[in-house]
Amino acid sequence: LKGHAYLLNDWVPGFAVDLNGNLSEQKLLNYNTHENILTFKLETASADIMAVNTASYSGFILKDDANNKTYMFTKLGPTAFTKPKKETKFYEIISAPTKEVIQETVKHLKDPTNSGWSASRNTTKRAEYVQRTNLYVLNKDDQYVKVSLSKGSVLKAFKDKKAALQNYISSEKISFKKPADLVAVVQYYHSL
Repeated sequence: LKGHAYLLNDWVPGFAVDLNGNLSEQKLLNYNTHENILTFKLETASADIMAVNTASYSGFILKDDANNKTYMFTKLGPTAFTKPKKETKFYEIISAPTKEVIQETVKHLKDPTNSGWSASRNTTKRAEYVQRTNLYVLNKDDQYVKVSLSKGSVLKAFKDKKAALQNYISSEKISFKKPADLVAVVQYYHSL
């Protein structure tokens, strides 16, 4: 098996956020993006991985000190999206505390021996986890719309104020190279 089901390569210090916004005690956390499960370990070297019961949590924070990055996640239900999802899951907040731009990270298990053909059992290829990310922006109806990192995709999502956004994107020279580039555009849209 190539790769793993987790967001990060290691368990990192983190906190669960309860429904009132309070932080739990610090634990070693990692997010299983394949199964949508927040997990924890008691110590880094431990092989024991435990699932966190997230029913009473609205999100979590992962502090990846090795890469100098903090990840903040929020829990959203299926109806928070213009095209409803199958389940409640966690989404990364691109620019906290505002939740106007979020990212979904999912790892799928791609198994070449699982095609149903008898010849596939003789393959030398191994199964591997393949990561996919989706970006969403909050529209005027407080619903998330899936977008890509492109000017056209964002303008399509916000077509009710397309002309104003085109001018803003041009004048601010926004390049859409990383998810954070969406934040200014979405905030400007909501200010109109």
